[in-house]
Amino acid sequence: VDVSSFTLVQAEVTHIWQDHPLELLYLSGVTTALANYIQTRAQQNVTAERASIIYAMDPVYGAIWSNVLLGETLTNLGMVGAGLITLAAATNAFLDLGRTQNYTDETEEAASQP
Repeated sequence: VDVSSFTLVQAEVTHIWQDHPLELLYLSGVTTALANYIQTRAQQNVTAERASIIYAMDPVYGAIWSNVLLGETLTNLGMVGAGLITLAAATNAFLDLGRTQNYTDETEEAASQP
């Protein structure tokens, strides 16, 4: 790595930190730390399978919100990708729904036996 490139990046980072301290605190405190805290607390009430479906849909949620808030649009390939992710998540949710119920019933039966 070239030393001049490192110095240039360091100067840019320092410039951003000095010019936008509140924005950086917001991005690190609210959108990262608070979001992770809420996710950790809420995940206690959700099965691992459900959580994986929610996380898999994250790029789709991002695309929807970027359209709503910023007016961005997806390319045709992006729409195909979002559709495939949604289809995979929906398929996983429907196939897992019956299995989760059976697992819950078996667990309750095992717990009730002496």
